[in-house]
Amino acid sequence: MAKLSLDLKVAFRTVVRARFVSALAVVAFALGIGVTTAVFSIFNGVLLAPLPFGDPDRIVSVYDTQPACSTCPASFPKYIDWRDRNQVFSVIGGSMGTGGFVMTGSGDPIRVPNASTTATLADVFGVHPQIGRWYRPDEDQPGGPKVVVLQHDFWIRQFNGDRAILGRKLVFDGEPYEVIGVMPAGFTHRRADVFVPLQRKLDPTTRGSHFLATYARLKPGYTVERAAAEMRALGQSLAKEFGNNHGIDVRAYKEAVVGSVRTPLRILLGAVFCVLLIACANVANLLLASGLARRRELAIRLALGAGSRDLARQLTFESLILSLTGGAIGVLIAAWILRTFIGLAGNQLPRAATIAIDARVLTFSAAVSIAVGLFCGVWPLAMLKMSELAAAVREGDSRTGSSAGRRFGNGLVVAEIAMAFALLVGAGLLVKNLVMLRARDAGIQTERIVAFDVALPAQRYKAAEQQVAFYRELNARLSAAPGVDSAGMTSHLPMFNFGWNGEFQIEGTLPWSASEAPLVEYRWIFGDYLKTLGIRLVQGRLLDDRDRSGSTNVLINQTMASKFWPNQDPIGKRFGQGGNDKSGWYQVVGVLSDVRSLGLASKTPYEFYRTLDESPLPFMTVVIRTRADDPTTIVPTARQIVTSIDPSMPIAQVQTLEHVVSESVGQPRLMSALTVVFGALAGLLAMVGVYGVMAYNVRRQRKEFGIRMALGADQARVRNLVVSRGVGLSLAGVAIGALAAWLLTGLMQAMLNDVTPTDPMIFAGTAVAVVAVAFMASYLPARSAGRVDPMIVLRDA
Repeated sequence: MAKLSLDLKVAFRTVVRARFVSALAVVAFALGIGVTTAVFSIFNGVLLAPLPFGDPDRIVSVYDTQPACSTCPASFPKYIDWRDRNQVFSVIGGSMGTGGFVMTGSGDPIRVPNASTTATLADVFGVHPQIGRWYRPDEDQPGGPKVVVLQHDFWIRQFNGDRAILGRKLVFDGEPYEVIGVMPAGFTHRRADVFVPLQRKLDPTTRGSHFLATYARLKPGYTVERAAAEMRALGQSLAKEFGNNHGIDVRAYKEAVVGSVRTPLRILLGAVFCVLLIACANVANLLLASGLARRRELAIRLALGAGSRDLARQLTFESLILSLTGGAIGVLIAAWILRTFIGLAGNQLPRAATIAIDARVLTFSAAVSIAVGLFCGVWPLAMLKMSELAAAVREGDSRTGSSAGRRFGNGLVVAEIAMAFALLVGAGLLVKNLVMLRARDAGIQTERIVAFDVALPAQRYKAAEQQVAFYRELNARLSAAPGVDSAGMTSHLPMFNFGWNGEFQIEGTLPWSASEAPLVEYRWIFGDYLKTLGIRLVQGRLLDDRDRSGSTNVLINQTMASKFWPNQDPIGKRFGQGGNDKSGWYQVVGVLSDVRSLGLASKTPYEFYRTLDESPLPFMTVVIRTRADDPTTIVPTARQIVTSIDPSMPIAQVQTLEHVVSESVGQPRLMSALTVVFGALAGLLAMVGVYGVMAYNVRRQRKEFGIRMALGADQARVRNLVVSRGVGLSLAGVAIGALAAWLLTGLMQAMLNDVTPTDPMIFAGTAVAVVAVAFMASYLPARSAGRVDPMIVLRDA
């Protein structure tokens, strides 16, 4: 123990004495370990941390499968069949989101997101209220009592965590709901603030109305695969029984939550490990150069009786001090990165709230710090052969270092450049993909447009005429407001609200097989919605006063026209959801230009539009085009107009359309930003490595350069010699990195939309940039080599 203590003291003194080298090593370690810790925190929080439910591996999502949709929600009649006829679930439940409640009587009116769920949902997730209770099955019946369970954060935010909230009546949409429970912290579902009983009546005619997201808990002994097989068999039986082509599928709930980000996060974790390896290579090169400079010191210790293990322990302690110091600073860097990342991620990443530097992350960081410390301490010693250390005493330390050490240093630099090149290619592909996504035609205009939601309380707006009257007055007053160019409304704001769809058939010969009806999105519009967003009429006419209550006239988009009636005039054509009764089928009166309603990264869906005059809804999104450069300046006026019509009506989800379109590529933007940062950091570290090796080689070869110049070589020739060696290392790194990049980009295929993984421009541009920067990193040491004075070098030799 005394010997270890002495070694530690000597190591500390050595580290402090070599302040410049130590500072560089700590910075490299801090950057490498910091970004690795940050990304592992994300990986851990999203993918590794268990879900905050009881026995979460037994929770599954249950889907209705259709030819055009493999993960559709259930209809209520189907849910009842699944519940009553399955043999694999101990409990099954479901939920649906709505337009939200308007809460009054507790300060200013506010919009409260809600979820209507079955009484069994809490049992499915194995989570029950922190205070109070969940609702009972008898309360989840048509005409049942109005009860509500609050989400924890909403309880804290709105009621300051008052436990006396139990039994209190809250007014939602003009009706009193009794608070019966508050869920524990950490439980979130459908981003709802309150949970109420579904209270749905079984209606066989709604079998084709799919709205209920369904979840279940497996019975003991059942695997997801076995449950899926048995439910698929049940789906086939139900399809034959009811004459359709639908089925059932079962997937692990966690996979349903995080499956879409698993591959991007794995690629990101692999990228930062490359950054860490580059940092380690830099430090190993640095310590190798330091070790060569200390050969005489180490040789004397060896001559005085120190063994190879003693030297190894000494150098390892020095490296561990540096790596652990860098690791501690790296944890602080990781904390800063995470704060920035979570702010940028917003709703783009599932389970973002669980990302934190916890005990597992700190253990990982400590393990990485120790591992890289051991590597960077042992490898340089392996390059310093014992025979050469002994020779250092005899020859007065005049040797220039082993060829193995030089090869090792050069090899590390080539590896650094190869990894940096691969990361930079990946970053380049993601950035180009993002640029091309942003350049896609969204099908709508976004400048000077603001949007917000309104919802009509069912208690005060029961009749369709009341709802239409409200929307008509609101639209008229908004359109006449100062600074407003035009105003309109929609049930589903493009790229933000992804709502209702179904399978549809057409009259006559089908352009697809009878069992492959496509999934079609349908939306409601009102006022000058099309004009406000710049959606063009391509053929036919727009909806007008001829299309009032009872009308079935609709507008379709060009993509739907091409799919349903290829090479035909779609005007006057009819379509519906099958069955013998075609009285309610829709008739096409106009064709509109396409809108990327599901986001810039998604394909244009098949869509049709109805007017609120035909069939009003209790909630809509208002869109306003203003004359002001900042469209949000109209919001106070809009809020005042809404309040003047109905004082208890709040507006919610205020946002500009430019923000909506930008957020539709939020996840690609986030991954691009992170990859660019890590790629740039890897490139910087690699170029520092090139500079370090070239500078060390110049210092080691001063005698050689002096002899060359004494024999007639000019400064330019010596500079070119050094630069050519640096460029040679970079070319070797680029060649190896090209193969690594080819393998990496193959994994990125699913993350790219308009870019091929082997884009030659990205590969060529990255190669040119890397070689150019390597040239600059080699030039400074080359200038130093060209200034060698032959007389001084030869005299000191």
